Formats: sequence, C-alpha cells, structure tokens
Amino acid sequence: MESESYELKRSEDHLQYKFNSEGPKGRIVKAVRFQHRPEPGREVYNLAFGDYDEHTDRLDDRIVSDNGDRERILYTIAKAAIDFFKERPFGIIMIIGTTKSRVRLYQIKISIFWAEIKTHYEVLGKYQGRWAPFEKGINYEEFVVFKKNE
Repeated sequence: MESESYELKRSEDHLQYKFNSEGPKGRIVKAVRFQHRPEPGREVYNLAFGDYDEHTDRLDDRIVSDNGDRERILYTIAKAAIDFFKERPFGIIMIIGTTKSRVRLYQIKISIFWAEIKTHYEVLGKYQGRWAPFEKGINYEEFVVFKKNE
C-alpha cells in the first residue's frame, strides 16, 4: 500500500494531512482533516477530505476533481487514518460521505480490504438508523472506525 499512496505532510497534532494529487489536470492539493466532535467521555473525530485551498485554509469536500488517481488518493486517506490512530489509539473516526455514491465507494473499499482491516480495527455501519458491526453486502449510511485493543 505504501507505494500506491502519496507522500503525506501532517500537522504536529496529527489532525490535518496534506498531499498532492498528480494527474491529467495537474497538481491538486488535497487534505484530510480529523475534526473533533464533542462527545462526553469519547474522542470522536469526523474524517473530512477534499481539495485544499492554501490561501483560505479551506477544504472543499463536495468537489469532484477527477484527476485519474482515485485509488491512490483512497490509499493515501487510509494511510492518514492509520497514522492518526498511532497518535490517538483510543480515537473514534466517523466517516460520513457527502453523497450516497461516496458512501458506497467507501463501503466497497472497506469490503475489498475487510480481511486486513478487521484484524486491527472495529468498523460499525449505520443502517436504517441503527449501528451494527460491519458486514459485506449491507448498504450503510455512514461508518465509525476504532482501533482494536491489541
């Protein structure tokens, strides 16, 4: 997976990661942010991802840049999440797609790498308003991920 991802530049607090997407549309700066969500007694973070505007320090999670490197970008996001958990082993990551198609894409990728993911992480999916352990073949609305106690 290392060779299939972009090089990440992370903030000191491990809450923001930037990288450059390279493709037919040139270099596009991307960012992954872990945004703390106040939950009593829990360290919950929303995973936000999108194109990054260096001048405004804003992340656009609705844009579709279509630079021909989707797989490499997804590997890079996964790499950021793995690094995040190294710094915050008790953290919980919420993954809420901005569109149904993005949620479906995340679900497909979780399914493909499920054997590897489930050895280190717990994944819950929200389906019809209820949370349950991730299973292949169910169309979830969102996900939460946390590190297993090893």
